[in-house]
Amino acid sequence: MILGGLLIVAAAVLIAKSVGGSSPSNNAARTSASTPGHSTAAHHSTPHSKAPAKTSAATTNPAETVVDVLNATSTTGLAHRVAGDLQKNGYSQATALAGRPSGANQTTVVQYASGHQGDAQALAHSISVSQVQPLEGSVAALAPSATVVVIVGLDRASAAGGEESSGGATAVP
Repeated sequence: MILGGLLIVAAAVLIAKSVGGSSPSNNAARTSASTPGHSTAAHHSTPHSKAPAKTSAATTNPAETVVDVLNATSTTGLAHRVAGDLQKNGYSQATALAGRPSGANQTTVVQYASGHQGDAQALAHSISVSQVQPLEGSVAALAPSATVVVIVGLDRASAAGGEESSGGATAVP
């Protein structure tokens, strides 16, 4: 009987350590130790308690999200247009910056600082961008205070040119 209880506690501790949670796993271990018959329930509660934590910390109010917009194209004013669109969508701290990231940026990308993936995903969804990734060092140097950075690519340059031009596909000065 005691050996069975110890095995359940040991299994709960191993499961908790493999999941990686600190306080939920301690609660699971205590639950398992006090009620050995419910060790399966304690195991199931650990993943459930972990998922809501990601959701609750996932997004900040758009008005509180610090967003910098960089133009990775040669289309003048594109970062300003996208920042203006973001402001209209509630991202009141969206700011166009003058820096231009290196590389060939065919598509618009949303990058995020550590802990702000949910914010980046929400912003990307609001502007129909599918590529979301961690903030690269070269981009962080251009936008040091941002939690989310939009790097506007050629896909938006052609869309902006098409919307503002009634005839030809010329770059907007």
